[in-house]
Amino acid sequence: MCTVREVRLKMENSLVLLLIVLTVPGSFQASPKIKPTKDVIKDLKNKTEVVPASSLPIVNVTPVPEKLAEVHIDQHKTIRISKGDLDDLLDVYMGKIAESAATIKDKENEINKLQTKEHTDDDLLKRFENLTEICNVQNSTYAAKLTEKDEKIKELEQKVKIYETRLKRKQHVLTELRKQNISSTALIDHLKAKVVYFEGKFREKKDDLLADWEAATTSCIPFGMSPGIHLIHLPGFLPFLVPCEGLPSAGPGWMVIQRRLDGSVNFYRNWDQYSKGFGKLNGEFFIGLEKLHRMTNSQPHELYISFRRFNGEMSYAHYDDFVIGSEEEGYELKLLGHYQGNSSDALRTHDKMKFSTFDRDNDEFTHMNCAEYHHGAWWYDFCSRSNLNGKYFKSEVDNVQGIFWEPWYSFRSLKSVQMLIRPKSQRELKDLPITKRTPRAILKRNSPSAQQINSHYL
Repeated sequence: MCTVREVRLKMENSLVLLLIVLTVPGSFQASPKIKPTKDVIKDLKNKTEVVPASSLPIVNVTPVPEKLAEVHIDQHKTIRISKGDLDDLLDVYMGKIAESAATIKDKENEINKLQTKEHTDDDLLKRFENLTEICNVQNSTYAAKLTEKDEKIKELEQKVKIYETRLKRKQHVLTELRKQNISSTALIDHLKAKVVYFEGKFREKKDDLLADWEAATTSCIPFGMSPGIHLIHLPGFLPFLVPCEGLPSAGPGWMVIQRRLDGSVNFYRNWDQYSKGFGKLNGEFFIGLEKLHRMTNSQPHELYISFRRFNGEMSYAHYDDFVIGSEEEGYELKLLGHYQGNSSDALRTHDKMKFSTFDRDNDEFTHMNCAEYHHGAWWYDFCSRSNLNGKYFKSEVDNVQGIFWEPWYSFRSLKSVQMLIRPKSQRELKDLPITKRTPRAILKRNSPSAQQINSHYL
């Protein structure tokens, strides 16, 4: 396809030739050598196509008498053409001009389209730039949001780690609790088995107690030399259990009213506890002042006290009368018989004295409480030459708060002490047989006495 510049160049050449023809319509000279019209046209076409308009030579047209035209191309070339051929040539060139004009029009349309397209492209470019700017703004916004989301994600991940750690701890605790539960279950089963065992033992003890109830006495005389815990029933007083013993040096039928062995029981107690009694019957205990009052006033009793020192030395003190007053009388040591023994008559200075505790001061001192001073409870006068309810020491010490029984105010502590009583009228009895218990199979468990002892002790 020819370019626009080539088309314009062809048009300029044709116009120049046309102007030449029009300016000299009747002044062409005949030439003896006339080329055929077709050859002339061919030559003109060739020359027109290759020679640009700016380089065309100045053509001198010389009129001739005939109806021929001479066209001087240069000094050596002259074209002679008739009018008819010129008209044909003109028609050809006019056709070419029309074609070139149409081509130029098409090219102009194409140029307009391209210019329109260029404007459209500019608009599209502007729209693209606007969209790019909008996208950049949105990208910045989304980037900020993504950064914020990333921070939240990191925060949530940190929380997840914390919760995972807590969960692991809880799982560990749960595992430990499950283990403990298994251990507790085994322990519960073990305790259930123990409960069953002790229920059997309890029934046996209950039967023994019911048997003791049926065979209850007012003293330990019926049990002779056989040691054990037995039931005592005094008139007008609820039955209670006591340890009974027989001593080779003192004979059978003794009731233990106080025992110190190892310091396992605290004897620094108040008035009410000493009135009711405390401790364990098979260990350290005190029977209770109210029980002593009831027993020693129901019939005459004698008192026997045995001592053991830390060096193993044994001694005793025996009094052939022993009576305790009522609570209204301050549980006074009302009667203390003749002394016999190999220790000392250390209880003599306490005769006719009321019982004192740290919360009930009945001693003869006005400026201090002897129970507090000696850390015990006793029939204190101007304090004490004996203190069998004092503080227990694991070795022999010289201490006013200890367990002591000495003349001349010596406070050497004792290793063990036991106080016993028995009815005075039975003192000379020897080798008294033990009372037989009623067989369990024939006990009358529904009797009023059995129900009473069951509710009181069990």
